Formats: sequence, C-alpha cells, structure tokens
Amino acid sequence: ALQVDASGDAPGGGAPGGGGTSRQELCGEQVVLGLALALEKLCTLVVQPEKLTCFHSCQPPTVSLRVYLARIRQCFGCSIECYALCMVYIDRLMKLRPDIRVSNLSCHRLLICSMVLAAKFHDDIFYSNTFYAKVGGLRLEELNALERAMLRLLGYKLFVQPEEFGNYRACLEHAARGWVSGK
Repeated sequence: ALQVDASGDAPGGGAPGGGGTSRQELCGEQVVLGLALALEKLCTLVVQPEKLTCFHSCQPPTVSLRVYLARIRQCFGCSIECYALCMVYIDRLMKLRPDIRVSNLSCHRLLICSMVLAAKFHDDIFYSNTFYAKVGGLRLEELNALERAMLRLLGYKLFVQPEEFGNYRACLEHAARGWVSGK
C-alpha cells in the first residue's frame, strides 16, 4: 500500500541521498502541486446539480485529490510534462463539452484517465492499463471505457503545440508558487 502523509506528500521526496532538491525537481513538483490546486479550484466552481457523465462516481471518493495525485506521482513514474498535458486534456474536454465539469464526483476519474493518455502519448515507456487501473482503484474495463470516451470526446487530438504546453505549465507553476507563498 502507498504511504502518504497528511499533506498528500509521498515519502522519499527530494534528491537521491537527501542532498537537497534541484531547480528542475522543484519546478516539477510545482507543476504537480499546481495541477492539484487547479483541479481542487475547479471542483469548487461546480453548480449543483450537475449532469452526470461517464466520468462521475456514484459517491465522492474517500481519498482526497492530493493523496490520489501523490499515488499517481509515485506509481506512474511518468515525466513531469505529463502533468501539464493532463491539465490541457481536461481543459480541452471541458471546452468541447461544457456538460463535463470537474467536481468532487468526477475529478479522480478525469485525472487518472488524462494522466494515462498523457503518459501513453508523451513518454517512451509506459505501463499497461491493468497497472494503471490498479493504481487508480478502478476495474480494468472501467478504465478502458473512460480512456475510449475521453479519446473520442477529444477527437483523438492529443498533440499540444509547444506554446500552449508552455502556457499551461507556467500557469501550474504560478499557481503552486502562489499557494506556497500564501501559506
């Protein structure tokens, strides 16, 4: 089982050997934190009642979004770029389908599905959906159906122009810096 502390951080963070954190690692962690903050903020914007979609759970998950994202971070082993791509895909989905909103009932499934798509599209090495489903706490058939649905809804368009990617990454880093400085 994955061990996560109350802040949502997985153990063993920082550079190998405990020698501090490099600037690149710090920026990467800002992207991950920024993604969590952005999704949490989107959850607060949903007006009830919302239209249920295939991305909705019957009831809110018992694990927080940050703990869920920490689990993905620890287990997926994907590049930092995947976290920014995840936000791009979720944002595109909401623009194409305004009935699909990020809420307490949909955020976990949207997150796992868009992270799977990002890892498969961007990274040279990725895992099977069996592995991803286990990490995400879903049945394999359920993850497969969510992945198919998201791909169809996005029109199979997963490529992100460098400028667009840079904008999303910068926004996520900015959100994280603002949250840390406001603590």
